[in-house]
Amino acid sequence: MIGWGALLSLDLSWVYPLLAHADPSSPLPSLSQAPASSLNLDDPRYVSLIKDLTQRHQFGAADLKALFGKVVLQAEIIEKFERPPELLPYYEYRRRFIKDDLVLRGQAYVQENLKLLQGIEEEFGVPKEVICSILGIETKFGHPRVEKYRAFDILNTAYALYPRRERFYREELIAYLLLCREEGIDPFSVNSSYAGAFGVPQFMPTSFRKYAVDYDKDGKRNLWTSNGDIFASVANYLKSFGWKRNGLTYLPARLSDDSPQRLKSVEVGIRKTIPLSRAAEMGIQIPLPASIQKDESVSFALYQPQEGTEALLALFENFRSITSYNYSLNYGLVVADFSEMLLKRESS
Repeated sequence: MIGWGALLSLDLSWVYPLLAHADPSSPLPSLSQAPASSLNLDDPRYVSLIKDLTQRHQFGAADLKALFGKVVLQAEIIEKFERPPELLPYYEYRRRFIKDDLVLRGQAYVQENLKLLQGIEEEFGVPKEVICSILGIETKFGHPRVEKYRAFDILNTAYALYPRRERFYREELIAYLLLCREEGIDPFSVNSSYAGAFGVPQFMPTSFRKYAVDYDKDGKRNLWTSNGDIFASVANYLKSFGWKRNGLTYLPARLSDDSPQRLKSVEVGIRKTIPLSRAAEMGIQIPLPASIQKDESVSFALYQPQEGTEALLALFENFRSITSYNYSLNYGLVVADFSEMLLKRESS
């Protein structure tokens, strides 16, 4: 069995400047500083979880009980799960995320990191402006206020108090503990969003373990202060979910008969794909570049660009890749739109 005592005796000096994104005057939380737990470890779910961690992943049961004994549930986050901003109409959602000051900051951010971004774009095939758009939308390029909670508290809160995502957060809890063991991290030293995502790209633990990249080759996957690791990890994530070099994200679409009744006949859904040739047979008109193959898959969605209006969009593989980050039409659109704005400084 591998005990947490051994883990926490490791040199963690490299971790502390990276993880909390907290007020520098405030000490980082640690196991000894954490308040008493509000978990019930006799809950059958935790009995099963601890058994799984000991038998499948060789953690010590006593060490796990001591660790979970320091968790403090944050019940107030559950309301946020029930009212995500992704449910807003797009014109409202966009206003929340794309603001003039963030666009200017993002354009400067691209220029400051241009050489590094160009190298990563060449290697992974993901445009620099798309990488930076995600970082701007997720954390305003690493703004500390996004990460308000201890990640381990949040992962446990969602697992214990949000039945709809219980299975998902069970896997994330396991992945988080494995990640902490692999990277030599105190589980209470990582801060996160209300959903349990952390780092500048806001990776969940399973995504961190699968897709984070040690691009600067220093032996650590540092998604807090290493721009190389941050940029390459976002690019690797999108590439792993089907990003195509020089591919399309989305285009406007319309029907030859654009009546509301005809519009409703189009099957919409990000993952409901058909070949472009079939879309043409259905009378769906898309302003395609000549280089696009007619057998390429396309899906369709309706959105509200302005209050009182509704429009049809054709979505391509790169759009679906973006929504693997956050399965939301609004999210994919805001990332794509923001990336276009980040390009304007280069072309001007």
